[in-house]
Formats: sequence, structure tokens, C-alpha cells
Amino acid sequence: MALVLLGTGLLVGCTPSDPPKPPEVKAPGADTTPPVAPQGLSATASTGGVTLSWTANTEADLAGYRVSRSASASGTFTVLTTLLTAPSYTDTTAPQGVSSYYQVVSVDKSGNASAPSNVSAIRPSPLLGRATLTSLDSGPFTDRLVFSRIGPLASPPSNGVHDRAAVRITNTGGAILQVTGLPITGPWALDPSLALPLDIAPGKAQDVQLLFKAQSLTVQGAKVHTGTLTVESNDVAAPRQVIQLAGVWQSLSESGQEPTLEDIVQGGFGFQTKFAPGSDINRQGSVVPQGDEVIAPYWQRADATRPVTVQQLAAYHTQGDVARLRWFTKGSTDSNEVLAQAGIDGQSVLPRKNGTNDPALSTFSPASTFGFRVDSESSDSTFNDQNADRGNGCTDPCGQHVRFFKARDRGGQIMPGTYLLIMDYSGINYDYNDNIYLIGNLKPASILIDVGLGAGEKSTDPQGNVWVSDRDRNGYALFTPNTAKNEPDGGPNMGLDILGTTYDALYRTYRGNVGSLMPRALSYSIPLENGPQTLRLHFADLAHTTAGKRVFDVVAEGQNVLPNLDIVKEAGGGNTALVKTVNVQVAGGVLNLTLSASVDYPSIAGIEIVR
Repeated sequence: MALVLLGTGLLVGCTPSDPPKPPEVKAPGADTTPPVAPQGLSATASTGGVTLSWTANTEADLAGYRVSRSASASGTFTVLTTLLTAPSYTDTTAPQGVSSYYQVVSVDKSGNASAPSNVSAIRPSPLLGRATLTSLDSGPFTDRLVFSRIGPLASPPSNGVHDRAAVRITNTGGAILQVTGLPITGPWALDPSLALPLDIAPGKAQDVQLLFKAQSLTVQGAKVHTGTLTVESNDVAAPRQVIQLAGVWQSLSESGQEPTLEDIVQGGFGFQTKFAPGSDINRQGSVVPQGDEVIAPYWQRADATRPVTVQQLAAYHTQGDVARLRWFTKGSTDSNEVLAQAGIDGQSVLPRKNGTNDPALSTFSPASTFGFRVDSESSDSTFNDQNADRGNGCTDPCGQHVRFFKARDRGGQIMPGTYLLIMDYSGINYDYNDNIYLIGNLKPASILIDVGLGAGEKSTDPQGNVWVSDRDRNGYALFTPNTAKNEPDGGPNMGLDILGTTYDALYRTYRGNVGSLMPRALSYSIPLENGPQTLRLHFADLAHTTAGKRVFDVVAEGQNVLPNLDIVKEAGGGNTALVKTVNVQVAGGVLNLTLSASVDYPSIAGIEIVR
């Protein structure tokens, strides 16, 4: 054997027939950029193995993926595969009953490997019991049970209350599941008690009934009690599984003893939705957004292929009254019942559907834009009685008795397409806990304003969308000065052909003439939630056919978004539609829009807030 001296100064043994390999050197200009690590890596474990899946990479020179496994998160990892071309792999050799840690890398055709993506899973043994928990309650979260009760246990009122709920323990494994403990914290008890240990055969289940037994406020003086139920078993993968418990207690039915909106939604159900600074949501019915509120008199389905889902979370109104939730088509007088709550459950969380023992759940599938009604109260505030609001100190616009808030889960994340509908009957106390609903597959409809129509009038575009006047049926004007004329004088010219649009009716009315006031400015104040908003502003000059005869600025939220706008110049003539899209950042709960003229008066035909 010969000795060879390498550049490192080390002597390495070799033979003449086995010369050392020089280090690999990439040719100048060779690809050294690795692909992106696999995204969205997930692992699903079953008795047959562990299935990994991820999102396919998009690099044109991708060669494939390589999967490795280790018994610990820190390695050492063993390569399981050659290069895979599909973004998935099932490891049928994974050990049972213990954690397997996986790394997946992307490899390109030049041999460059990405950083690893990591995931772990426990392959269950067919010879072990597996505890799968299912809530038999109707609450929105499967690992949280919500209860309510009134008064003492010995002599409660005759109200319907939600003081019992259950969890089902199903053995999804291949051997006996032994439940060894069911410890409870808080004022709850098993109903009835179960003898432990409890053996559950494969494929069988055991229901665990819980009774809420609170008879007073918490030690801190709160109405909401919290606790846990822990299921302890011989399930190797999950020997201790915890169910959250929350219970709302009040001393008397009504009588000023009801839980607050925050007690119910945040303390009881665990939502992290933000309602109002200082927890004071009372604005006497004024249309003013607060917290996570969305100003939306009308709605649409977020996914037109699926129905809207509705669950009544709570009713805290006059005991014995049946509350009815309905929907109606925008611009129509139809009324379609979705859900009616049992009158006996008028002071309870998770009330039952009227005439049944079933939870108050339902679905509906409106074909077009729609609004909501709870009894006499509408999501369109212009339909509600506003006199009591004004008598209580409301500043116009009033009538906001049905309100919508983005639903945030227990981690504070917004739940897509999901909203809390809260309402209060007109002029009572504005606590907005009378009826509370969780509604899914929902999105706010665009706010469509046909400028210059008479009070309460409306028009319909070729797509069937209903546009409403900028002065509501109660006479409240979104604009100032509120003496600005409906134009043209004498009413719209119904025969006038407006070029550049199929929706002539929108452009046949407009507003801008403020009389002898100086400056010649028209302002709009439209209630709207804070944040980025997209506006489509509609114009047509019906008085001029020559450029330079009407010039004005459009200022939105303090920004001059359309300086020196000349409709005729930009539209290419008179009687011609012009649409301008602007993006604004709304603050203070109101969209402020001002049109100020330097020549003649300003003119605007329509305001569209795009959702």
C-alpha cells in the first residue's frame, strides 16, 4: 500500500488501483441555486402507515423529492426513497405506537437540494386502543362545551336552560380502550357517575354526560365559570385529552341579571372577536362601527355552491318569546324564515329550535343579495324604528339594531366567511345580547348608492343588483349640504341615452348643485368599517358637451384622489359614462368624500363601495 499526501496534510491509505477522488468542482456558470423547500407538508397516520403530502414545487428544473425518517427530531435521518416525482409518499415501514420524524427535500436536475421541511406523526397500532372524542353538544368548537343555568339547584325557575351536555368517547383502535380517569375542574359533575376503569371494545363508544352545577357567581364575581374535563386512557398516542368547559350562571331570569354580550361570546364560547373599546357597545342605535364590526346592510353567499349556515348561540330576551330569524331579497318585500328559537329557552345559551329538542341550527340558499331580519329588526337600518334611538340620544344615522362582527377563533384568527350577528330590540337597553347567531359562508355585499334619486327610491342594474338613494326613506341624507338638489331639475330624463354603459338609469340622476354656497362643495359621510376600501365613482355630465365647463376635485379621506376632474374631457363627451376606481384607507368609522368645484358645480351619479 502506498501513502498519498493530501492537501490537508493528512496521510490516507490507498492502492494504485484505487486512487483518491478529487473534490467535485462545479463548472463555471453551473446552477448552484437550490429549489424551494416543499410547502404545506402534512402527515396522516393510520394503522397502514404514515402518508405524507405537500404542495408540488413549480421550478421547471425540478428532478423530484427525497424523504428521510428519524426516531427523534434531532436525527440521525435515514433516506427512505429514491427521487419521487409526485408530492406524496406513504411510509408503510413506520414503527407503530411511537413518533416518527420526517424530512422532505426538493432536488433539482443539477443535484441541488432544498432545505428540509419537517413533520412528525405516530402510526397507531392495530392492537392498541385509540380514544377519539366527539362533542355531542351543538357548540361551534368540538373541544369546548358551553352551558348555562339560572338560580339555585334546589328551586330553579321554569326556564329552559342548557345545563347538560355530553362527550362521546369512541374506540377507533384494534384493542380494548381502557378509560382510567375522568377528572373535572370547576362546578361540573358526571351525570350519572361512571365506574372506572371503563373498558370500551374496538368500534364501540361511551357517552360521558356532564351537569353544570353552579349556584353563584365565581369567586371573582363573574357570571362565567370555566373548567376542564380530562379523558385519561391507555391510548399511547393521546393518554390525556382535555375538553374545555364554560358555564354562564345568572341569579334570576331577566331582572337585570342577564350575562353581557362579552360574557356569552368571549367568556362562554371563547371567541376572541373585538366588540367595543371598554366593552361599552351601547351607541343608542347609531350606525357607528366598533371593534371587528362590519357595516353591511346586505350580504351574499361567499361560495355560491354552498348554503349559508346559521346557529343560534344565545337568546337573552323576554322569557317565553319566540325569536325568528328571516332573510329577504334586497329590493323585495319577501320574508323567508330561517330559524325560530323555542320560547322557553328565551334566557339560555344554545337554545333549541322551536317545537323540538334539537339545537337551533339551519341553512338557506338565497340566489341573490339579501338582508336579515330578527323579528321586526332589519340588517338595513333604514327599515327600523329610529324614534326611540333619537329619544335615547342617537345621532343620525340611527336604527342599527342588527350588527355584524367578524368571528375570531380562540387563537384570535379571523374565521373566513364567518360572522357573529348580534341584535337588540328597538329602544330597550342596547346591550345586543337579545339574540346572537353564528353565520357561515357569508360575505358583505357591495354598497351601491344611486346618487340623486328621491328619498327611499331605488334602481336595478342589468345584473339585477339594487342601488339605493343617497337620501333614505326616513329623510336622512348621506350628503351635506342636505339641500343639494336632486338633478336634473324636474326629475330624471328617462329617455336620455347615456353612452358607454348599459345602466343608463344610474347616470340619469346626479347631485352637485349646492346653490349659492361657497365653496361649491358637496360632501358625503358614509358609515364604514376602518381599513382599506375600494371605491368605484360614477360620473356623467348631462349639462355640458365641451371640456372645461365643469372642473372639480374629488377628495377621499383627506387625499385628493381625482384632482381637476373634467368629466367631458375624460369621458370623451357629454352624456357619457365615466367610472373612476380609487383606493382609500378609512379611519374613524366613516368614509369621507368631498367634491369641490373650481368651474361650475361638482357632479356625481353613483358611489360604489366594492366588497
